[in-house]
Amino acid sequence: MRNSSAKIVVVLLLMAYSSATLAQDIRYSWFEISYVQQDIGKEGSITDEFLGQTVAISSTDGNGTKFRGSVGTWHNLFVFVDFSSTDINVDAVVSNSLGVSASEDEFDFTAIRGGVGVKWSVTYKTDIYAAVSYDSTDLDYGSFAGENFDAGDKDVGAQVGVRSIFGDKLELRANVRYSGVGDVDLNTGVMDADTLFGVGFGYELIRGLSITGDYESGEFSSWNIGFRLDLDED
Repeated sequence: MRNSSAKIVVVLLLMAYSSATLAQDIRYSWFEISYVQQDIGKEGSITDEFLGQTVAISSTDGNGTKFRGSVGTWHNLFVFVDFSSTDINVDAVVSNSLGVSASEDEFDFTAIRGGVGVKWSVTYKTDIYAAVSYDSTDLDYGSFAGENFDAGDKDVGAQVGVRSIFGDKLELRANVRYSGVGDVDLNTGVMDADTLFGVGFGYELIRGLSITGDYESGEFSSWNIGFRLDLDED
């Protein structure tokens, strides 16, 4: 009888440990949709000698939607994709023989990243990871007076970060990311590289569904808040 009771206790302890593991593991298969606020503090000007005019623009901030997803593949590998589309406010001043006129509009800012990463478990609740990506950035300014400030390019990126679980529901994370298309010179339309620093959190509302938020500082700074759905990794 005592042996049977001991076995039952052991089984219950193993079940409890297993449940705790399921509740606290760091998942790499998920889908996320977020509201994103983007800051594009860039200025530029174009002079057209033939038309005898100069157009100067200044872009500020805007908002839009971000979709992200990740799939844990095998061993410690994962693949991911990140897509965001925002409408950025832009002010323009057109100077020509008719005088000086000011106007404002919005332009489309689209960023897409996709790649593969590898993670290492430092402790039971903390992972570090590294990833490489192929980044695409597109700025579609349209035109105020026949000028063309549009810019876009594709290049490689890289990222290292840490993810850690606190308790059963809270995840905190931080990362450093390099992108070959993380900056732009609006005077020339040439894309340049940038290094960005990010922090974020996730809080599980119910099993498999979390509210999540991130902030990333760089030439193209942004913050987002949304919901993340965990996918089955079994």
